[in-house]
Amino acid sequence: MRIPSGKTDQSIYFVAVDATDLKTRETALSSFTVYRSRNGAAEVQYTTPTVAEIDATNMPGVYRLDVPNAAIATGVNSVVVMLKGATNMAPVLLEIQLVSYDPYDSVRLGLTTLPNAAAEAA
Repeated sequence: MRIPSGKTDQSIYFVAVDATDLKTRETALSSFTVYRSRNGAAEVQYTTPTVAEIDATNMPGVYRLDVPNAAIATGVNSVVVMLKGATNMAPVLLEIQLVSYDPYDSVRLGLTTLPNAAAEAA
């Protein structure tokens, strides 16, 4: 996953599966323990992680983690996030690549040296 470095209010999604068979999706989980490591530094535990289940009926096992601003602050290239601790859930490892451009810039595809398409259209 790529997100702009220093951008706030970011969420990432993950699928929680059963720790025994590694395929059955787990619903109604709580009490997550979340750690992160920035650029390979020592891990830091999130004190109050915000993890929410999306929809147990239509999207079973799909959850959203709201990433704290400190995890994606400027000055690092990558962040590894580990979620565990919820009953019966296999640990989940997520890697976030932090980039200096906005990968979701639909006008210039994140390449700020290109002219704006709308400006050139005239």
